[in-house]
Amino acid sequence: MTPPAGVVVRPAVDADAGELLTVQRAAFVAEAQRYGDPSLPPLREDVAAVRAAITADDVVCLVALRGTRLVGTVRLHVEGSLGHVGRLAVAPDQERLGIGTHLLAAVEAAAPQEVTEFRLFTGGDSAATVARYERAGYHRTRTSVDDRGVPLAHLAKVR
Repeated sequence: MTPPAGVVVRPAVDADAGELLTVQRAAFVAEAQRYGDPSLPPLREDVAAVRAAITADDVVCLVALRGTRLVGTVRLHVEGSLGHVGRLAVAPDQERLGIGTHLLAAVEAAAPQEVTEFRLFTGGDSAATVARYERAGYHRTRTSVDDRGVPLAHLAKVR
């Protein structure tokens, strides 16, 4: 997949942690407002947790840059043959330009060969987000409600 014009995706490094967290928080504020829950996990994470994810052996953490500006991020937590996609975030002023779609494809491509299935979850009331994942080949596997009452849609994709 060709990246959006002027966007480069690369593995995250420790020096990205602060800016990565800023983009993540900005991106997830709209979700928090949608669900009336300002304590969504991506909003509670701190820079130490982001640094830990960047350096973890079982996590692939990518960032998207437009010039020198970090405009998006995504993570993949690897558990054997499963790759759990999470924290896909794009700076609000850069949304709908294909960055999120490109990040998703890039993290799937960067997954170790033993990963045969990708799984993720998103807000169950976020129809546009669910539709984007479905266009990328994911299918709904189930729904649930988290411990704070937020409805979740679980999706999967076989590699």
